[in-house]
Amino acid sequence: MFKDKKTAASAVTVTAGNTPLVPDRNKNISRLSNVPSIVSNDMTVTGDLQSGGDLQVEGNVIGDIQVAKLVITDGGNVTGDIVANEVRICGALTGSVRSKMVTLTATARVTGDVHHDVLAIEAGARLEGQCRRLAAPDLPVKPHEAPPATAQSTLAAPVS
Repeated sequence: MFKDKKTAASAVTVTAGNTPLVPDRNKNISRLSNVPSIVSNDMTVTGDLQSGGDLQVEGNVIGDIQVAKLVITDGGNVTGDIVANEVRICGALTGSVRSKMVTLTATARVTGDVHHDVLAIEAGARLEGQCRRLAAPDLPVKPHEAPPATAQSTLAAPVS
């Protein structure tokens, strides 16, 4: 009368094409990597945070952050340095940012330097610090191309 529910449930696998819709719990679930970790608005984290995924800060973080993508929401507060591929700041940051893409929204309050490849600043954002583009890697000169000539003065002194 009573069957093992675990065995009965695991016997049914729904697929779409060749992809099972019920993931194997023993494998890494790639769709969960898109879900950010969240520091909620009633939480304070003291210490460095490091992750290969996304992080959303609604509360307070006191420490350095190194993640793939960081969002500091309006009301969120970070005191520390940030290294990420993409950063969106709606709240407050005291520290430096090093990111390929940085967005400061109208409610952003940043005190520190911003090292970026792409920078977007909305009207109303406050930034106290320097903005510097990340150094581009030196491009190798192809063997058949001469390096560009440097600008020289066209005025020449007479030779005596």
